Amino acid sequence: MFIFKKYYFDAAHFMPEFEKNHSYGKMHGHSFEVTVKLKGSICKKNKWVMDLEELDSYVKPEISKLDHSILNEVEGLEKPTSESIAKWLWLKLIKKIPNLESIEINRPRIGGCIFNGK
Repeated sequence: MFIFKKYYFDAAHFMPEFEKNHSYGKMHGHSFEVTVKLKGSICKKNKWVMDLEELDSYVKPEISKLDHSILNEVEGLEKPTSESIAKWLWLKLIKKIPNLESIEINRPRIGGCIFNGK
């Protein structure tokens, strides 16, 4: 069984390897949608894979580090691509959520990525 939950944050960033006059090199912002997907068996007692409030207790503190921030200033996100954000979140969460299946980063109307630890 797979379950997932979506989280949202808004943040600014720039891509440091681009010239300052390039649109990627300029500070700009995005709205991000994060999907955290878990895989597991349904617990017989509660009839769920994981309590979503427990999931929130792991995910929300990490999302709060990103929300309304300059992503380049977050340790480990000096080059804040969707791919690096997904991997950053994965590394934070896999320690607490061993049945983590994937992290999906979506920038609505633009695109995104899915990271599964590989």
